[in-house]
Amino acid sequence: MSTQVQEKLPEPLQDALNKGLLKRLPITFLPFTRQQLRDWGYLFPYERRSILHLLLYLASLNDEQLASLFREVIQLEEKMGVRGWQFSTDEQTIQNASLLARSPYYQDWRKAVQKVFDAADQHAEKEKPRGAESNRLILLAMPQRLPLDRSKVWQGWHGVGRPLRLDLALPTSSGETQSPAEALLSGGDGGRLLEVISRRSNASPADAWIVDAGTGLVDCALQQEPSAAGAPTATLLSHERLATFRQNFSREVNTMRKDLADADAVFDHLRKADVTPWCPAEVASAPVIREFLRTLYLSGNGALIYGNSFVEWSSSEAFRRARPSFLMAQFGVRSKPKPFTSVAVFENPDEVNPLPAVDDLPGSALDAQELALYVWLAASRYDEYRRNTVCLCMAENLSEAYVVAPPEFALWRETEPVPLNRLRAALIHWLADEHPADS
Repeated sequence: MSTQVQEKLPEPLQDALNKGLLKRLPITFLPFTRQQLRDWGYLFPYERRSILHLLLYLASLNDEQLASLFREVIQLEEKMGVRGWQFSTDEQTIQNASLLARSPYYQDWRKAVQKVFDAADQHAEKEKPRGAESNRLILLAMPQRLPLDRSKVWQGWHGVGRPLRLDLALPTSSGETQSPAEALLSGGDGGRLLEVISRRSNASPADAWIVDAGTGLVDCALQQEPSAAGAPTATLLSHERLATFRQNFSREVNTMRKDLADADAVFDHLRKADVTPWCPAEVASAPVIREFLRTLYLSGNGALIYGNSFVEWSSSEAFRRARPSFLMAQFGVRSKPKPFTSVAVFENPDEVNPLPAVDDLPGSALDAQELALYVWLAASRYDEYRRNTVCLCMAENLSEAYVVAPPEFALWRETEPVPLNRLRAALIHWLADEHPADS
C-alpha cells in the first residue's frame, strides 16, 4: 500500500494498546491483530466493529481470565514449537500459513482460536442495543445468453426455496436496450433499490454492492450516482472495467518463483504497489475497495482471470468482510479454455495463446448455475443472513427465478408470472421495511 490511509484508532482501543494489550496475547494472535490495526484505514465498518469488540473484550479481562481464555491456544503453540519457527508476528504471511498448516496440531489450533472469537462475539451480542433490524436482499442474475436447462437449474438448491415465474417483457418506448437485471436496478416509477439503502441511517458504500462479470450493472449504477464531487453510495465492481488492474497485477504475480520466500517477497511488493493508476474511477476513489481487490487477487482463486469466479469470490468476501444489506451480482460469459493455459490461473490466456477467444456458452451456464448457489451458501454461513433476508436468483432465458425468503415476503406464494415493475416494487418494499429485533 504505497499511500497509507492514516486514520486514528478509536480512543478506547488506543488506550488499551498503550496499556500493553498486545504483550498479553499469544504469539499466533499477533500477526492478525497487528495487521488489522495497521490497516485500520482499509477496513470495512463491520470489520472495524469486530476487531474493536474483540480487543476491548480481551482488554477488559484480568490476567487470570485472559490466561483461562487463551490456555488451549498457548498449550497448542508449545506443542507446535512456534517459538522455534521463523514466524512473523507483524503480519500474516504465506510462510506463517505454511508453518501452521504443516503442524499436526493445526486443526486443534484453529478450533481453539475460534473459541476465543466466539467468546468475544457472545460478549458483544450481550452488549448490543436492541432495536429495529433491517431487511437484507441478495439479487443474483444469470443473463439471457446463458442456455440454462429448466429441469436442472434449481436442483442444487435442494428445496430451500421455490421457483417464481417472471414476465420479463421490457418497455420499448425508451429505445434503450437493457437486460432484465439492468432494468430492475435502473428503477421505474416505484423508485430504485440503491436509493432505499442510501436512505438508511449510518448508510455507507459498504452496505450496498454491485458485482458484475461484465459492465452493464455497474454502468447502470454509475448513472444513478451523485455528481463526481459527492460520495459514492455503493461499492461497484465490474470484472471488465477492472481489465487494466487485472493485467498489471497478473504480470507482477507471474514474476514469482515457486518457493515460499519468493512468494512472500512478491506479495509484499504487491501489497505496497500503488494500484490507483490501474483502477477505474469508481475504485480509484475508494481506498478500502482498492485494498479489497488487492487481497482478492492475491488469494489465487481464479478471480484474476475468470469473470464468474470474480463475481462469486467478490460476493463471498463481501459477506465475510462487510455484511452488506444489499448485494446484486450478475454472471457472464467466459471463453473456452485455450490449450496449455487452462491450469495457469494467474496467466492471461489471451496473452499466452494468440488463438482468438471463443465464447463457451454451455460452460458459462454451468458456472453461473453452480456459483450462484455458492453465493447464497456463502451468505448463509452468517447469522445476519439467516433471518430477514430474501435471496432471488433470476434465470433470464427461462423467465424464472428461485426465491429463498421468509413467508412475509410479498411474492413468496405468488403463482402467476410477475412483471418486472411488480418485482422491483416488492424488492424495494422489502428493503424499506424493518422488523423488531428478537427480544
